[in-house]
Amino acid sequence: MSTVHYQTSGPDLEPNRVIHTREELGAFNLLRHGDFSHHHLGDVLVTAGVISRVQLASALAEQLQHPGERLGAILSNKGWVRPIDIVSALAQLLVLPQVNLETFDIDPAVISRVPAQFARDHAVIPLLEDEDHFYLAASDPTNVELIDLLRFRVGKTVELAIATEDAIHTAISEHYDQNEEKEALAELPAEGQTHGAGPHKHNVSAKNREKDGPIIQLVQNLLSDAMTRRASDIHLRPREDRLDLLYRIDGTLTTIRSLNKRLMPRLVSHIKVLGNMNIAEHRLPQDGRYRTTQHGKTIDLRLSVIPSIRGESVVIRLLDTSFALKDLGSLGYSANDESRLHHVLSRNQGMFLVTGPTGSGKSTTLYTALTELMRTRRNIITVEDPVEYHLDGLTQIQTKAEIGYTFARALRHILRHDPDIIMVGEMRDQETAKMAVESSLTGHLVLSTLHTNSATTTLTRLLEIGVEPYLVNAALLGVLAQRLVRKNCQECKEPESVSDEVRSLLGADPREVFYKGRGCDHCHHTGVKGRAAVYELLTVSAALRALIQPGVSAQALEEQAILDGMIPLTRHALMLARKGVIPLSEVYAVRLD
Repeated sequence: MSTVHYQTSGPDLEPNRVIHTREELGAFNLLRHGDFSHHHLGDVLVTAGVISRVQLASALAEQLQHPGERLGAILSNKGWVRPIDIVSALAQLLVLPQVNLETFDIDPAVISRVPAQFARDHAVIPLLEDEDHFYLAASDPTNVELIDLLRFRVGKTVELAIATEDAIHTAISEHYDQNEEKEALAELPAEGQTHGAGPHKHNVSAKNREKDGPIIQLVQNLLSDAMTRRASDIHLRPREDRLDLLYRIDGTLTTIRSLNKRLMPRLVSHIKVLGNMNIAEHRLPQDGRYRTTQHGKTIDLRLSVIPSIRGESVVIRLLDTSFALKDLGSLGYSANDESRLHHVLSRNQGMFLVTGPTGSGKSTTLYTALTELMRTRRNIITVEDPVEYHLDGLTQIQTKAEIGYTFARALRHILRHDPDIIMVGEMRDQETAKMAVESSLTGHLVLSTLHTNSATTTLTRLLEIGVEPYLVNAALLGVLAQRLVRKNCQECKEPESVSDEVRSLLGADPREVFYKGRGCDHCHHTGVKGRAAVYELLTVSAALRALIQPGVSAQALEEQAILDGMIPLTRHALMLARKGVIPLSEVYAVRLD
């Protein structure tokens, strides 16, 4: 059983006061000895009145299904708590110092006492130490096993402070990355020596693999850090005198830091090895794939290396192969639209399409629908390129264009495999579109995606690529057009400055107040925290079917769809802006004319 003691001298500070400096932390005098063995994060939050017992039970049930997920992250994702709420509740109830890591002057000498990977895995960071005590910040001080492990590692009494997980991982990146970069630079060969060459990873010598140890660790830490920050892409961009590291977080490309450009050849070579690429080829673009495990999750990496005038540029896309969303309600649809969507998906034949540009969340929506349809005990088969999420309980097929195994060819074979529901990753050509439509008329529910701007232009697009109007009439059940917009950080949002021209274009009153994130430590100074879907849902009514004829205008179709209950995407985005969820600038960016 771990007991964490605070027996420092000096004036007492209020338990929930935020600590900014080493001196303030040293002056913190705990009112009692902290025995945390009987505390659980969920119980602490219930006692503090942050969540209810019902909410805790729901979150714990979800955690049992996804063991790698932290309880705090589940509660935050559901919108029941903010990270700062968790930290403040724990600080108040457990009488712990709450540390502002953005301003706290961490002692550089203590960083090496806790390995970087350990710090990332357990969301802790050392702060300072004296002769008998070792101070560090943790996001979950109720983790008794962690306290025991740290006390054994450092050989001193562990003194805990508390900070948000995001703030801890930001501090880890700032303080550990410099050490990792120095270690990697120290292992570089002398000037004039070359790195082992060869077309594949088995040609890299054991000696070079040993020398690449710090490089391998650096790449692994970049992946771990990107996952922690919820990044969808990692960019390594060569510049004249440096190598820039950028993450795409919530759709925004954010510069994380710059690396020494001398590391670039080794970094790129190791990434090529991971993707089974030719490490000796520097003139042509190359693509590869790799699978790794980070934070208990299996992650698929799509690797792209492209030569530029300043060196090889690398982009790594991270895809979480596990799928956490379990119901359509979690995607943020209104009660009316969720009901309409369930009505469409309850049909045993017909076609439902999700449209929008690349990166608009089409796959997420389709997979969420599939997770609900799986409960109906029907045979579900998907054909995709690539298979982004892996789900048990359905048959997933990967197309291979290089051997002629296309969407259309796969569809022919799927129909002989007794499916009830078919999901086609994308209708890319006339042949695939016609086969999908015909499949939906022969007793199958077909789900697919299409690259169109709006719900009504999807109908005209189907006619343009050669699908007969009577087929569209008979097959189409509904179309969901969507975009992803960036949500304001609720910790730092402030009134947004909006021009009269933009207000007029979007139909906003000059007196209306909108909000935009300023940027703070909680959002990595981006002003953005998460993304939300804005959409328009068209369901095909009898009146709309009568309009689906060659030469029909998208405007005529839209007018009828609105009469049938469709809320246009721009109006839906404006509703979110009026609630302060997103800035008006996001509405302007995704508006449909």
